[in-house]
Amino acid sequence: MRETTLQAVKISKKLGGVVFYDLNLPLPLWQSGEETKTFIQPVWGLADVIEVTKQELEFLCGIKPSEKFDTKDNDRSKFTHYEPDVLAPLWHNNLKVLFVTNGTSKVHYYTKEHNGAVLGMEDAPLMPFTCDMSASGDSIVAGADSSHVR
Repeated sequence: MRETTLQAVKISKKLGGVVFYDLNLPLPLWQSGEETKTFIQPVWGLADVIEVTKQELEFLCGIKPSEKFDTKDNDRSKFTHYEPDVLAPLWHNNLKVLFVTNGTSKVHYYTKEHNGAVLGMEDAPLMPFTCDMSASGDSIVAGADSSHVR
């Protein structure tokens, strides 16, 4: 299946398609960090738009997490906006936008020229227990991506 998916991505790129890659990396299911990075690299290098969670970004950049991952706890202290130089090893020529989500409370964006963050639909002090931070962050980025493609 890996080879089929990679071939489909390559065909899409050849035909001018925009490749959106949502990592969805369940780290406990992998045997090692190196195996994980080797597996994702081929598609990562072809993607135009990538969405990762804060935890996935920290894993890929070798940053020790500042807290235990908990999808029901979206305290504001977890919304670190990393400087672009921290993400530089992840950047490649095809990449146009890298989104970093931590639920819906804040979405960070990085391009070659700009970076920042926008508040999402929730305010963490008012709604501290998002049911599923991963899926809610995906929804925000999917909405942004669909308007970008139009």
